Amino acid sequence: MNTKLEQMFNAQSIAIVGASETPGKAGERRTRSLLQGGFQGRIYPVNPKRENIFSLRSYPNLKDIQDNIDLVVVITPVDAILAAVSDSIDKKASGAVIITAGLGETGEVGKRTEREILELLKRDGVRVIGPNCSGIYNAPNNINLLGIPSVQRGPFSIVAQSGNVIDSLCHYARLKNMGFSKIASAGNAIDVGFAEYLEFLGNDPDTKAILLYMEGLTDGGRFVQIAREVSKVKPIVAIKAGRSEAGKRAASTHTGSVAGDDLIVETAFNQAGIMRAYSIDEMFDMAKALVELPKPKGRQVVVLSEGGGDNAITVDNVAMQGLEVNVLSAETQNKLKPFILEGLVPSNPVDYGGKAEENPHKIIPACCEVCLEDDNVDIAIISGFFGGFKEIIAPHIEDFEKETSQRLVDLVKKYQKPILVNSGFANETIASLSILERGGIPVVASSERVARCANTITRAVENQRRFNVEELIRREPAPESSIQALIEEVKQKRSNMTEIESRKVLAQYAIPTPLAYLARSVEEAVKAAEELGYPVVMKISSPSIIHKTDMGGVKVNLRTSEEIQTEFNLIMSKAREVTSSIDGVLVLPMMPPGVECIIGMVRDKHFGPVLMFGLGGIFTEVLRDFSMRVLPVTQNDIDEMIRSIRGFPLLDGARGRNKKDLAALHDILQKVSEIAIDYPDIEEIDLNPVVAYEAGACALDARIIVRR
Repeated sequence: MNTKLEQMFNAQSIAIVGASETPGKAGERRTRSLLQGGFQGRIYPVNPKRENIFSLRSYPNLKDIQDNIDLVVVITPVDAILAAVSDSIDKKASGAVIITAGLGETGEVGKRTEREILELLKRDGVRVIGPNCSGIYNAPNNINLLGIPSVQRGPFSIVAQSGNVIDSLCHYARLKNMGFSKIASAGNAIDVGFAEYLEFLGNDPDTKAILLYMEGLTDGGRFVQIAREVSKVKPIVAIKAGRSEAGKRAASTHTGSVAGDDLIVETAFNQAGIMRAYSIDEMFDMAKALVELPKPKGRQVVVLSEGGGDNAITVDNVAMQGLEVNVLSAETQNKLKPFILEGLVPSNPVDYGGKAEENPHKIIPACCEVCLEDDNVDIAIISGFFGGFKEIIAPHIEDFEKETSQRLVDLVKKYQKPILVNSGFANETIASLSILERGGIPVVASSERVARCANTITRAVENQRRFNVEELIRREPAPESSIQALIEEVKQKRSNMTEIESRKVLAQYAIPTPLAYLARSVEEAVKAAEELGYPVVMKISSPSIIHKTDMGGVKVNLRTSEEIQTEFNLIMSKAREVTSSIDGVLVLPMMPPGVECIIGMVRDKHFGPVLMFGLGGIFTEVLRDFSMRVLPVTQNDIDEMIRSIRGFPLLDGARGRNKKDLAALHDILQKVSEIAIDYPDIEEIDLNPVVAYEAGACALDARIIVRR
């Protein structure tokens, strides 16, 4: 692999346009951090007002440099950026890092400048990181263009849309004795985006885990597919801003990014195997556990503590993460009893009963080892105030705690099972806790975070196992059909297809729908009903009416010609109050009852087509019981969509009901996904209800919206 991005991070010659010696200036900070970082390549400051900068010759212009330039750092006023990028292209640089802010995040004028930069890039293969970024860092090549003091080296790499977040991560890493291989400040990410960074870092042998801070995303579909591939070999932990409306506004004003629907973001992350964190502390908890702890073989957790309250809270949080806290075997319980207070039952959680407070070195490792010996235990969590016994009991306990920590580190190596520690003293500098951290055992400040951390390392193993055997459903080019012609015809006049037009699309993919006749008169409606057989349903058919039920355009269970006549006239009368564009009335058979579902697709502007499944009919908006997946999907994704909704027991034969045909629902979901991939001009598909029966399923109503 020898991409432009790789060449930028491994540059041997760097020009800094806007270099400076004035303390505090962005150009001074980047020049100084590059020099102090020990970069062994050639450095070319560019500043027409200076002959020398930090004892290096300064050039009036990039073009005045006779040597080849690999990487250009642009720290100029906004109106000078285009010239700097153009000069970079002329110098045949691999890329430019634009530090300058005040572009797309400030409004339309800045966005226009960004578009002009992208137009320039079409001249050659030069790539741009930023603008509005803080720089890049590459430990193996001693490149530090972040403008901050030396960065601790280690196995993690960061891509972030915030320089402040990068500064915080670097500071936190020093406190936790962790470090970085590569750092990219993505900024407004007008050219190089998250998907490309992931691909680059996924192939980087020095990166063992990838940390992301994201505010917006442009090519979400590609991002998900690349993240899924990277997750097979190394973990990805991400913080995504914009969960709240206020967060979305903040993201928009910061990088000009649109945050997107957080529910779709959550769905995409889960599909891609990305572990989502909600704070910098939690991001490091997860990353450290993923890289330094052994991989758990299953989801069985044992919780140990010197207090019943800590145990109860931790067990609740562990269970809420979907992990298993099963009763320990009788053999294991008997082995534990000599180490705990007489009379206590060490079923899980294990309560030392106060015996660990004065002798933690004798009690905690012994109990932990007994549990790790049990084949039914995959993860051990030690909860409470370990590390603070010397504060609470007596100062001499500190040596006992340090001995305890070292023995716990040794147990992880011996049994190759993860141990996590939740301590109320996690945020303090304590020798015993530092021993744990250096030994690869995360020390976490809350029971909720330690439970999420345990779930994270479990999910990572499950994802790698699953991703390596599951294949995405791939599509051949769409077969020749009349669908594209229909789409083009509809686009000329409107965005929504009528139900008749929508049914034509479904028919091409063999999605079951009831037989229907279009009646333009009472006589035609009666004839249709007699051919279908009573009872029947009548629905208005109009390109202007989307929500037919709301305006009284749907009548059900009609059993006589008299009812047909009355209701036909009533439907037409109500429709004429709304629009003059009326095709007629659809007459359909009254289908037997079943479980009403909704199957749909929406084309998200960040992630592309998103498939949806849930309980349907009139309860869709009320219950909001649905699942989503970003396309393309695997067969297992579709199965999980069906099984993950709260209402699944209705489909699975709850309370003695007959089971519904899950395979038929799976088939319709897959065919809707095929339509979405085959026809990018289709923006939305709404099949509601799709009625599931013991044998088969049928879409009773269909709505398709196209892009105009």
